[in-house]
Amino acid sequence: MPGGLEHASGEVDEFEAKLVADAGGEPAAPDALDGVGGDDRVVDHPEDLTDEEFDELEDRVDELEETFETGDQQAIERAEDELGSDISERRRERTKAGVGAPTRKGGLRFVAFLRASWAELQRVQWPDRRQVGQATAVVLGFVVIAGLYLGLADYVAKKVVDIII
Repeated sequence: MPGGLEHASGEVDEFEAKLVADAGGEPAAPDALDGVGGDDRVVDHPEDLTDEEFDELEDRVDELEETFETGDQQAIERAEDELGSDISERRRERTKAGVGAPTRKGGLRFVAFLRASWAELQRVQWPDRRQVGQATAVVLGFVVIAGLYLGLADYVAKKVVDIII
């Protein structure tokens, strides 16, 4: 059984190496861990966001994905810093509003869900005519081959049964 290599990957190794390099081998101060993990985390669920906030979040995620795909280390660090400051700002706003304050008013969550679903469907790369034709041909070809195989198996089984009887 592979022990330590079970979940190993190059990306994980690079991430851990970056953590160690940036920390300079120094452990984090106890007060630096305030607000990290535990019950005091502030996480906005997409259903709790307004339509404008959700669209902004979706655009932000797309921008971050594009930044990470470029591989530009400085741009990635800037994006991480901006994201960290945005998260801190959201935490401050949430603390001002109160812990138990409702995040969304009204019963329009279902409508928001439908809008988010429609927006996600708009992002899907739908197949073009050629791809649909190709997929249809593959399915029909498989059905013909499976039918021939089953027909041949039935014929052979029939002959075997006739010989036995």
